[in-house]
Amino acid sequence: MPSREPKDLTVFWINPLKGQMKKMNLRWKTILFGLLLVILGIGFGVGGILWYNNKIKCELGCMVTHLQETKSELASLEVKKKEQEQKLEELAKKADQVVQEMNQLRELDQKVRSLLEKDLQSQLKKYGIDLGFSAAANELYIPVQMFINPNLDAFPFGMGGPNYMSLSGVPVSSQPLRPAVDPEFYNKAKNIEDNLSWLRAEMMVREKSFNEIIQVIEKKDKLITMVPMRWPTWGRVSSSYGWRKDPFTGRKAWHTGVDIAAPAGRNIVATAAGKVIFSGWNGNYGRCVIIRHQFGYETVYGHLSKILVENGEEVKKETIIGKVGSSGRSTGPHLHYEVRKYGNVINPWPYLP
Repeated sequence: MPSREPKDLTVFWINPLKGQMKKMNLRWKTILFGLLLVILGIGFGVGGILWYNNKIKCELGCMVTHLQETKSELASLEVKKKEQEQKLEELAKKADQVVQEMNQLRELDQKVRSLLEKDLQSQLKKYGIDLGFSAAANELYIPVQMFINPNLDAFPFGMGGPNYMSLSGVPVSSQPLRPAVDPEFYNKAKNIEDNLSWLRAEMMVREKSFNEIIQVIEKKDKLITMVPMRWPTWGRVSSSYGWRKDPFTGRKAWHTGVDIAAPAGRNIVATAAGKVIFSGWNGNYGRCVIIRHQFGYETVYGHLSKILVENGEEVKKETIIGKVGSSGRSTGPHLHYEVRKYGNVINPWPYLP
């Protein structure tokens, strides 16, 4: 029995324009091959679409993960930002507090200067010391650069005002100190930086100011050493300054000093720093020492038993210059102590604290 082969597929179609019928014979193998190609194309297309979708899905997953990580980092940065803002706020408060304390310190500085200068003026007036300048009675400050240090440079932090300045030559302002930058116009960090810069500069000024105050105190102490301000020896006052009954004549006579009765040989010291202008025998004074001090002062020590200094010798305050005795016109061991100002005898009691 003969085998049956599949017949070819014949396709007929009519051309609508010419009205002719045409046919085309297609082999089954060709048709199957075409269908196979179509199926393969569809398969590859669907596979490509699935692969691309999977790729997009993976990329979207990575983006979501990255966004979550970024969100977590942003949250962490936000927390840190709040912490930094809190610390910055605390630092700003501390900086403002330091500024206030520095203002208080400056006010204290001014008060100390004022009190010190008033005290210095009071002592100058008390002892009649003239430093070579004149000032109105209501002036609180004196040009002490003439007294302390004529070469002291003033800080160029201000101009104008009265001619009489503070201890350093720096004009004293009644306005509170403020940073150079207003917080309304700059952020907190910049404001804190400017505050710190101002504080560093102000600390330098305060340091110089306090050093000058110390210098004034030292100069004041030195001034006190130049003025006869202590007892020359210890003992009992046997005769005061002024009118008295003369121990030899019994008549009323003017006594130019203070007699201090003490055992013979007791030390006698200089009541202020100065230069010995006389050392030797001086008539009724007996063995006598005269010392010339600053500001026109002279002190006289009479009736000594022994002299321990020479003419022209520079002596410091409390230097031992001799011994108590009874030389000259004397009734017994004592020291005749006398204070003179520009050659005139003055009352020694204000200088015997």
